[in-house]
Amino acid sequence: MPILPRDVKKALDLLKADPSRERSIDELAQACGVARRTLQKHFRRFVGRTARQLRVELRLDEVRRELLRARPDASVTEIAARCGIGHLGRFAATYRERYGETPSATLRRRRQAVGSRDLMTILSPAVERPVIAVHPFDLSGTQAHGAAGLADEICATLLRNRWLALGSSTSARYHLRGKVRDDGLQRLRIMVMFTDGETGRHLWADRWDGELDDIFAFEERVATHVAAAVERSLRVAETERVRNKDPAQLTSWELTMQALPRALLIDRTAQAEALEGLERAMELAPHDALPVALAAWCHAQRGSHHLVARPAAEKQAARELAVRGARLRSCDPVAESLLGAARALAGDFTEASLHIERALALDGASAWAWNRSGMLNVYLGRFGDATECFQIARRLDPDHPLNFMCTIGIGSAHFEATRYEEAARWFTRALAEHPAAIWINRFRAPAFSLAGKKEEARLSFAELTRTYRALSIAEVRSSLPYTQSHWDRLCEGLANLGMPP
Repeated sequence: MPILPRDVKKALDLLKADPSRERSIDELAQACGVARRTLQKHFRRFVGRTARQLRVELRLDEVRRELLRARPDASVTEIAARCGIGHLGRFAATYRERYGETPSATLRRRRQAVGSRDLMTILSPAVERPVIAVHPFDLSGTQAHGAAGLADEICATLLRNRWLALGSSTSARYHLRGKVRDDGLQRLRIMVMFTDGETGRHLWADRWDGELDDIFAFEERVATHVAAAVERSLRVAETERVRNKDPAQLTSWELTMQALPRALLIDRTAQAEALEGLERAMELAPHDALPVALAAWCHAQRGSHHLVARPAAEKQAARELAVRGARLRSCDPVAESLLGAARALAGDFTEASLHIERALALDGASAWAWNRSGMLNVYLGRFGDATECFQIARRLDPDHPLNFMCTIGIGSAHFEATRYEEAARWFTRALAEHPAAIWINRFRAPAFSLAGKKEEARLSFAELTRTYRALSIAEVRSSLPYTQSHWDRLCEGLANLGMPP
């Protein structure tokens, strides 16, 4: 992709920040410090379409994301209006042309996923979680009082994610504070800060500008972003807090947080260490599904990426732990996502789908759940749906530790479509994102081979076999539950490179 001129980059940032806002080309040009005709010429040359066309695409994408994570009582009209869509008839036709289904069909799929699930499950008070206090926001200016309910909206959004717990400031380790002020011109600025109460360290902060004429939509947008950022910041803070502590002195939650980065590394030594801590965590908190789910994930990954001598036994252990975790009736979308991943890697697609659907029903903005939904679709051969899930997951959490799997999944979609060179490019990117995952070369090498890139294929294959010396095509084929036709082409490429049957 060519390097974008500064004016185009700034215009793109403005359009992406709030697609629902009407911005004329004159307004964009003024904000970017160039003449109108210059900005129009640069858009045609570097973006390939006008600013107006891009805004329409961004709005359609935003509507689709909102439909896919909507509440059961939401309507297409309400969501479309909130995203800046005016002409509903034209919108429905354009949406169907872009996504292959009507907006109402997308919303109906979301309702079916949510409808049979109990969304009112409350996290047991016996299950330990770090407590967050959401303080009343400071309001500056008469019009700022229109957003007085923002703290409550954020609380409601945070409570959908049972990874977190809310409480009073006296019992909380983490604190969320914010300010709302108006500019006297029907616009508000909202600033939010998330801090560690024990160290006083600021973990995250951001700000938003919005219009007063649709304050409820503005509050909901801010609350969704805040909840995602808080979950991400808390995960990083908690894993850092316990990283080098003596496991014998840790609680179940702390042991789980200590194990988490090791489990997600998908490395032989790291996952063995993670499982050691998770065994102790499960003993200390037998009713908490999270350490059970993370242990199931570890066993499933070990059995799928050539990390152990007996992969079938690892997948069976993952299945047994996933069954145990399901009995605990977790209301944590992260635990449900991990349980779904374990069942999917064990080939139990029906059960995997139930866990992932429940995770999305609990929290439609869970990057964990969208990531795992994407991989399940890859295994089922639904590569178009998979790519969409991966794009949503990346947008929800650009720094998620499993984003390299989104990259692998998108590469697999290109491989399925016989775009081998493009697939190899995505697999190479995935390896750069997660260098420990040498096993990615079992996809990358055949993609290069089938693309006719002989030298790149040879180097990729050599990298794979240096780490996995005795790897055979039979072992590779049994590692992941891809469709037979997908494996046939992957193994054709590996055979061309000299892998034994």
